[in-house]
Amino acid sequence: MGVPGTHSTMWPATAEAATVWARRGGFSSPNKNVRPSAYKDPLNRANATALARAKTFRFDLSDLQPSAFGGTVGQGLFKLFQDFLKSPSNVNGITAQMEAAAAKAFKQ
Repeated sequence: MGVPGTHSTMWPATAEAATVWARRGGFSSPNKNVRPSAYKDPLNRANATALARAKTFRFDLSDLQPSAFGGTVGQGLFKLFQDFLKSPSNVNGITAQMEAAAAKAFKQ
């Protein structure tokens, strides 16, 4: 499956692909070319419309991680990414701390 003349890995980014997912439910696409009618329920339709109209939006991984690891200010990845920006030459030290924080958070 794909769009003629493009690499097959590009197809998931198309409105056609996003429409397939939107019709299944539980999915919102930032693709402005997905018609709101493709979303089968009002909540997904409203979320997807807001997402497509947004000037700026950001996704992070904090919703996929234990809070102590992914999304708590001053802890876990939140703090360690800030530490990395302060000291970008300390790649090995920061990644070791990330591994330790992940092991601790996922053990709970």
